[in-house]
Amino acid sequence: MASRNLLKNPSATEEFCHWELENDGDGWAIVDLEGSCGAVASHAFASSYGWCAKWQTIDLYDEGFSKQYLDEKQPEISISDWYGGRADCGCVYEICVTLLASDKEEIIAEYKEAPDSIPQWNDESYHQVSHVFRNYGPNVRYVKFFHKGKDTQIWAGHYGARVTNSSVTVKDQ
Repeated sequence: MASRNLLKNPSATEEFCHWELENDGDGWAIVDLEGSCGAVASHAFASSYGWCAKWQTIDLYDEGFSKQYLDEKQPEISISDWYGGRADCGCVYEICVTLLASDKEEIIAEYKEAPDSIPQWNDESYHQVSHVFRNYGPNVRYVKFFHKGKDTQIWAGHYGARVTNSSVTVKDQ
C-alpha cells in the first residue's frame, strides 16, 4: 500500500477547509501560482504583514494506524512543506511539527525550523522543508502540523510567506 498525504487541503484548493487559522495583519489569503517555481501546486496560502499561522492535528488511529503498529514498528513519519515569497517583498516562515500522545499535550518528538528570511527582490522560487521522524518511541497518536509566515516590509495586503503542497505521510505496513 502506498503512503498517502494525511493532511487535508494541502494546497488551498478548498480555500481554508480543514485548517485552523490564527490571523494577524490582513490574515491569510488564497493566491494562484503561475509556474510555481518548484512547488508542484496551482494555489498557495499567502500570509500578511503580521504573523499568520495555520495548523491541522491528525489522529493517526482515525487514519487506520493501530496503537500496536505505531508502538512496535514506529514507522517513519515524513513531513514536507513548500514556502516562498513574492519578488517585490521579503518574508519569513517557520514550521513546527509535533508528535503527540493521546492526551494531545505530551510531546513525543518535535521538529522546528525557522529558515533565513527571503529578501525583498527575490526570484519567487519555492523552498522545501522536510523531515523524517524515526525511532520516536511509543505512545504517538497525533501529528500536529503548524506553520506560519509574514512579510518583512509591513505592507497591507498579502505580501508575506506563501505556503503550499504541505504533507504528512506515515510509512504503511
